[in-house]
Amino acid sequence: MRWRLLQAAMCGVVILGVAAGPTSAAGWADALFSERVHDFGPVARGAKVRHDFLLVNRLPEPISIVDIRASCGCTSGRASASTVPPGQAAKVEAEMDTRNFVGPKATALFVTLMTASGREAEVHLGVSATILSDVVLNPGTIDFGAVARGQAPTQTLTIDRVGMPDWRAERMVSTSRALNATLVETARKGSSVSYLLTVALKPEAPAGPIRDEIRILTNDPETASIPVQVSALVRGELSASPSVLSLGRVASAGGVQGRFLVRGIRPFTITQVEGAGDGFKLAPDDNTPKPVHLLTLTYRPEEGTPRGDLRRLFRVHTDLPAEPPVEVSVSLHVDP
Repeated sequence: MRWRLLQAAMCGVVILGVAAGPTSAAGWADALFSERVHDFGPVARGAKVRHDFLLVNRLPEPISIVDIRASCGCTSGRASASTVPPGQAAKVEAEMDTRNFVGPKATALFVTLMTASGREAEVHLGVSATILSDVVLNPGTIDFGAVARGQAPTQTLTIDRVGMPDWRAERMVSTSRALNATLVETARKGSSVSYLLTVALKPEAPAGPIRDEIRILTNDPETASIPVQVSALVRGELSASPSVLSLGRVASAGGVQGRFLVRGIRPFTITQVEGAGDGFKLAPDDNTPKPVHLLTLTYRPEEGTPRGDLRRLFRVHTDLPAEPPVEVSVSLHVDP
């Protein structure tokens, strides 16, 4: 127990260093986040853990999330929106993969923000964890990938605990209505205990991305809760091709174009496209009801000041009832 407490203390010191190190972020950008440091605490080895940092736009102009990069390959980030209007909020999700580490681990996300008037800043968001060697998840997460709506796939995950013969997983907690889960003890030998977690996606799960969590509550006060991340993309009536478009290097002032196809199983119209700005524009060919729409992406460097590796996420809304927006993204490199 003393060793785990010492590990946690060491991890706290490390993450403070990550958060307080570089000073390139402007004060106006730092103030947009309600928190910029998060400690996951003790985490089972092999697990993937996530945390949402909340960005609230308190400025009188829109803010674009231009780029998110990580200080370590074990950490990734994603934003819930590419542009945040005044008074609105967006989430920046940090995900840490603990498969290759034991003990204290601290990393950071570097989030580049730009206002409509051209102010740019980089905010550092720090995450840390104490990765345990005696509690192991295999695999570290439940990921169903892309699933057609109405299907009910099943996946399993093992939980192994060594060094504590009376260790027990007592119950599961989840707020998700899209999942069914069972937990069964499979082995208890010497100081080792094993459990099998089986997770099924309900056939009535709604279309769109699912990013939920099941918490395993145990009788160990030092690891009272073990989070298990669950992900899926439930495909509904709509699909996009490609979903990710790479436009390569852009050197010409004339810009570059690309195209997406959005398909449905019945005719529909496109009602809104989110994500335009900073030189990016995505527009449908027309607004008549039909099962396939062509959308043209245009990027013009002279209309956007960011340079280097750029990524932009678009959300395409339609008039299909209860159908979530289709997400498409583009990446390119803009020469100085």
